[in-house]
Amino acid sequence: MSQAELARRLSQHLRAEYERSQVNKMVLDRRVMTAPEMIAIEAITGYRLPQGLRPAEAPIEAPTLVHVPLLDRVAAGKLKQPLSQLPVEDLPLLAFSDLGRGDWIALTVEGDSMDLIAPEGATIILNRADQTLVSGKPYVFSDRGEMGFKVWQSEPPRWEPRSTNRSHSIKFVKSKRDAERMVVGRVKRTVLDL
Repeated sequence: MSQAELARRLSQHLRAEYERSQVNKMVLDRRVMTAPEMIAIEAITGYRLPQGLRPAEAPIEAPTLVHVPLLDRVAAGKLKQPLSQLPVEDLPLLAFSDLGRGDWIALTVEGDSMDLIAPEGATIILNRADQTLVSGKPYVFSDRGEMGFKVWQSEPPRWEPRSTNRSHSIKFVKSKRDAERMVVGRVKRTVLDL
């Protein structure tokens, strides 16, 4: 098979434009072949790839679903008291396949102090088992029974809004230790229906 013919067939097989010069560079080891190119050349020519170059055939495992209860609303603005008094079994559940380990809950965002991360009406997914403060990461925290959603900053210790609305203020705390006592959980994901 000519290099021009292999280029034509690669173009068809991979739905990308290949020229004879590209195939020539592959043959002369002047161009690194991608895995899809190697597999396509194997299919086109019938020559099997060496075992060391073949992709591993891993068993396909179904992802593990994590069911997360949608508990309540959280203020992205002024702190507010939680509203929900429903039993956990009566709460709606959201399913996610890639959260990892944790104690997960979902909350609906109210307000615009975090609209650069989660606009009003978005759902945030947080891990109550992750309470280690990392500067620059978003958290839900509780202060005297009222909940809020902000980004933690360590120097000086504070909870900061992330908003297009510049009227929101920073909430300073005495120390990181005081802030750690306030943490409900770290926000891992934002979900927004359009």
